[in-house]
Amino acid sequence: MSRPAGDAPLAGVRVLDLTHVLAGPFCTMVLAELGAEVIKVEAPGSPDYTRSIAPFAGDVSHYFLSVNRGKRSLAMDLKTGPGRRLARELALRSDVVVENFRPGVLKRLGLDFKTLSQDNPAAIVCSVSGFGQQGPQSQKGSVDIVVQALSGAMSLTGEADGPAQKLGLPMGDLAGAMWAVIGILAALRHRDATGQGSHVDVSLLDSLMSLLSYVNQMYLVTGQTPTRAGSRHHSVPAFGRYRVSDGEIVLSAQMDSLWGRFCQAAERPDLGDDPRFRTVADRRAHFDEVEEVVTQILSARPLAEWMRRLEAAGVPSGPILSVSEALEGEHAQARRLTRAIEQPGAGQVRVFGRALNFLAGIEEPECGPAPRLGGDSRAVLKEVLGLGDDEVSGLVSQGAVMEASEPRT
Repeated sequence: MSRPAGDAPLAGVRVLDLTHVLAGPFCTMVLAELGAEVIKVEAPGSPDYTRSIAPFAGDVSHYFLSVNRGKRSLAMDLKTGPGRRLARELALRSDVVVENFRPGVLKRLGLDFKTLSQDNPAAIVCSVSGFGQQGPQSQKGSVDIVVQALSGAMSLTGEADGPAQKLGLPMGDLAGAMWAVIGILAALRHRDATGQGSHVDVSLLDSLMSLLSYVNQMYLVTGQTPTRAGSRHHSVPAFGRYRVSDGEIVLSAQMDSLWGRFCQAAERPDLGDDPRFRTVADRRAHFDEVEEVVTQILSARPLAEWMRRLEAAGVPSGPILSVSEALEGEHAQARRLTRAIEQPGAGQVRVFGRALNFLAGIEEPECGPAPRLGGDSRAVLKEVLGLGDDEVSGLVSQGAVMEASEPRT
């Protein structure tokens, strides 16, 4: 069904990628980073919208580049009969089909799990949608900001006395992407153990709600709706963002051991002995008093001095870095979080590396560049489906398939 296995975790796994924009493409890029062969299908006349989003590296969108590296591109029109037939053959020769159409579209294309499993009982289909395949809102489309609003996440973001705010990251999409990866890995493990495929149903709304974690449980335990706390913690003080004499710092001194270390770093051992502040329960009972004391202490010294003191005492803390400062920092460089690749249409560009590392036993494949639209159309149809050059050329002349133009230099 797929290519010979190598040492990479997902080598030998073929993924038919019918996704666009962010959640689905991020999921399939992670699979490519783990060694899977990912074939991204796009419509010749209306490719992935993110190809058009500025700014550009050469003629390649930063957005498309961020979530589509390491894939092969097949430009094929699923609205044509030949296109649908080719897609079905590709799906049957793939280990996983990932899609983010609205529920029902995949069935109309003849690519749904029930249809595919009749010919391939080991078929795995992962459907990523705003609200899932069932439920009162399943037929509605959605985008990240709507998911943030409906999940409760937006109600928790922002200062306590200010309006609700969108998260700075598209966490609805990204949460769905990561749950999709987890679901696909579980489905592959299940298939290898039983020979049976499965249909993975990922809802962006469910996914983001799951990340509310202890905040959800707070409501389920108390019956009280959690509200915005800004950069502070909902339950315990001495945690959050504070002013220092020349800027801002974040601090985590909420646990008893950390509180003691903070008092040591601040040269205030008396606070550790104060009966109002001895334990987490005591400090929670005197929440505002603790915050007032911590705020006053931190404001008296500059950031660099606090970083020296707090690091020496083992108290988690740090400055608030910009995106550029984080990416260009010592940690990011040591961990190879940015890497240079040769990108067709752009030349050498820097991209984000890989967050997941294997220190022993597993080969880490280097993820390739983002594909040009239709750049692999002929190769995929020949290699995977065994079509000849004349057959592919016929499909191109019919408009069912498109090949890439030469990249701009």
